[in-house]
Amino acid sequence: MEAHSQFLKAIVPNKHYYAEASFDLEKQKVFQDSWYYVGLSDDLSAHQDFITHEIGGKSVVVQNFKGELKAFHNVCTHRFNIIKSDKRGNGPLACPYHNWNYNKDGIPFGIPLKREFQGLDKDSLQELCLPQFNLEICGKFVFVNVSNSAPPLKDFLGETWAVLEEISGMVGRKVEYHEIPNKANWKILIENTLEGYHIASVHPTTFYKQGFNLKSAVDFDIQGDHSSMLLHLDPKAEENKKRERFHKLIKDRPFQPKGFFHQLVFPNLSIGSLFGVTVYIGTIQAVSATESIFAYDLYETNLGEGQLLDEAISEVVRYSSIEFTRTTLAEDKEICEHVQEGMSQTANEKGVLNSSEIRIWEFQKAYMKAIETAMATNNRQA
Repeated sequence: MEAHSQFLKAIVPNKHYYAEASFDLEKQKVFQDSWYYVGLSDDLSAHQDFITHEIGGKSVVVQNFKGELKAFHNVCTHRFNIIKSDKRGNGPLACPYHNWNYNKDGIPFGIPLKREFQGLDKDSLQELCLPQFNLEICGKFVFVNVSNSAPPLKDFLGETWAVLEEISGMVGRKVEYHEIPNKANWKILIENTLEGYHIASVHPTTFYKQGFNLKSAVDFDIQGDHSSMLLHLDPKAEENKKRERFHKLIKDRPFQPKGFFHQLVFPNLSIGSLFGVTVYIGTIQAVSATESIFAYDLYETNLGEGQLLDEAISEVVRYSSIEFTRTTLAEDKEICEHVQEGMSQTANEKGVLNSSEIRIWEFQKAYMKAIETAMATNNRQA
């Protein structure tokens, strides 16, 4: 880390957390040029299942065509209406404005009053096809690259590929889908997930009550632009008979971290699991330079080979996990919005970091690598 006096300085100047110019650069170089997580294959398992996302300002639809997943620009080539406005659903890839349908190659068909369009032949229909984006899957994790210029997903993920496969193996019933709007830059939310330094002060009724505090040991794993951490319980809190009895009931769960596990896949895929009982899988979505949405799916574990939890156990898990996750993220929302206020009163200042915030350092390195490349390109073009 870069030293400044006795402090360890962050890399990203504060202006990047509120400047519109920075946000414009991020749309392409951070989001469009990366592999972007869009959902699990479980939510795209049936013919005509779809998921939509906005990736760096581009509306994208991922659709199941008889078992084949395709990703297209979610904009009709007739009069440029958004084709799918729902986040998820099931139905043909058809524009609701004039009912232009699109096939698995993105080519329009079944066009009403087709004869009224002069020269609308086979070749021109090819020209009117929807732009298609690269799509790849790791385990159950579906990713899209809208620039079609990213390296293969396996190369992009590196060591993280195995982590996502392991997480895929634990996913059981979906508990809920939830969104939390934040009046804070997306990077502030990301960085908040990357350390346990704030747990005792920000999460007194959730993590701290469970036995996580400043004395908790932390294991870090830096995986290129991605990273993970395992936050252990305070040794004095490890013996909890009630928790031990419950964990014995689900002793065959595939993923059993000894505490809280968190994985970041750059730029904005956040995965968290407490003891492997549940897992949240979410994206921190950039809405504007000073607004974001934490959108996540919360899942129960299974008991190996997809075996679902007993209904009685499932009910307990659902109640406690929804309350825990929503409370935690509501507390994070409040603190992140206050950080945004502070960031917006500065420009070229940089924060200071300690050794427990090493993942923030690594995230900022990856971010600045993308941003500086974009700035250098813009300067050459100017």
